[in-house]
Amino acid sequence: MIFKPSIAARMWDTWLYFHEGRHYLFYLHNSRADVRWDGMSAAVSDDGVHFDDHGPIIHKADDAVWLGTGMVWRAGEKFMLNFSEERAGIQEIFFAESDDLLNWTRLPDEEYICRADPRWYADEPTFTSQRWDCIWALPREEGDGYIGFLTAVARHGPAGLCGTAGCVVSDDGRHFRAAPPVIETGVWGDRVEVGAVEKFGDRYYMLLGVGAAPLGARHHSRLPAGEGGMFVLNSENQAGPYELDPDQAPFLSSSPKLYTYFARFYRCGEELLLNHHTVPRSGHAGPEDIYFSPLKSVQRDDSGILNLRWWPGNEALKGREMPVVLEGCQLYGLQDDACSLSAGQAKIGAASGGLAVLPAKYDKKRGVILEAELTRHSSEALLKGAGLFIEGESANQGTLLFAQSDGQVEVGRYDGYSFRPQDRKPYRQTADQPARWRLLARDAHVELYIDDVHIQCYTMDHQPGGRLGFAVEAGSATVSNVKVWEMSL
Repeated sequence: MIFKPSIAARMWDTWLYFHEGRHYLFYLHNSRADVRWDGMSAAVSDDGVHFDDHGPIIHKADDAVWLGTGMVWRAGEKFMLNFSEERAGIQEIFFAESDDLLNWTRLPDEEYICRADPRWYADEPTFTSQRWDCIWALPREEGDGYIGFLTAVARHGPAGLCGTAGCVVSDDGRHFRAAPPVIETGVWGDRVEVGAVEKFGDRYYMLLGVGAAPLGARHHSRLPAGEGGMFVLNSENQAGPYELDPDQAPFLSSSPKLYTYFARFYRCGEELLLNHHTVPRSGHAGPEDIYFSPLKSVQRDDSGILNLRWWPGNEALKGREMPVVLEGCQLYGLQDDACSLSAGQAKIGAASGGLAVLPAKYDKKRGVILEAELTRHSSEALLKGAGLFIEGESANQGTLLFAQSDGQVEVGRYDGYSFRPQDRKPYRQTADQPARWRLLARDAHVELYIDDVHIQCYTMDHQPGGRLGFAVEAGSATVSNVKVWEMSL
């Protein structure tokens, strides 16, 4: 939502490295729109929000089909970078080094290569495909050297369920050799992807990307159709085994498709953050509209469960403040007199549904941030809700984000008559108590926070028309303390 390449054609996986107060963003790229992932690029920021694109740093070898994602770490006096290349269906991992994080030299393949070990991993093309991709390297907790975690396919296990989190070890952070997997084989499907591993408190946490939960494991997803996201596994030992806490919800899960994917941890000084990219829906935006998304703060509760929250550094996204005139809202309701307005507040009430749409239009290419206090009042209705509205290209139609009385926040299309939810996240807003809502919108991409808790990243299935508003279903709500800013991008 906040950055896309200006030199390469498009981006995909992202990761960051924090050094001397600057944020170095690395991303997998397509150099042209008609080629597969064939290199990596870098961008730099002083605030974690506004990035200057420096362009390509690594290109795939001429005989490689494509190049896979990586990670940056420090080994001695050098910065190290790994990346995979595929040849004849086989992935192997290679390395580069740098003194300044921007100029990289590929190390000789014959000496610096990491291959899957057939004792534990598939090392030839199979019907589930061979994977050996993206080392996430950390200094060993016990002893010298490094340990790394990566995407792999187990040599042995149930057919179609052999995707695994592989492991490698190194004495110097430059030469890596395979070690046994660190998660149980046969649980997560045939294609899982390791995003990152970091220590938080007294435990290690692994981000494991799952595109869709296989039959028998849909309960992990918490979504009706078993859709995936970034699952958070943990272990008391750095070398595992890593397991899913049943109380731990996945990060950035979504339905019916993954609007975001391959989140990574970002160790930024003393803070642990999360980064990821956001993708458009097919047919509603071009693949060039893949964006790097705002960073999220990773928090840990007393029971060891991780959650995402608003990162204060994102305040730098707020640019020019736009005028808000609630009295000028355009009112829509299925029944007459569904909405009323008063100085400084909008009270929306309807036995069915009602909207109050702000008159000012924002620049959808620049992006907008809206903050408001929403209070959903008690009602006798079995299901009632209140939330935000993003108008489409036609009036009284667009996307609704509803906090409902059943403890869910639903998001989906509103056609002027009916609401058709497309995704939902658990969050309970107490009736008659105000909650601070924060909405970020740019092009078709949306992020929602309530009381600084990250609720959802979502890609709308329509283009925005440029107006925002408020909505209620089967009850009433009060809207106050509304502020709107253009994004400073």
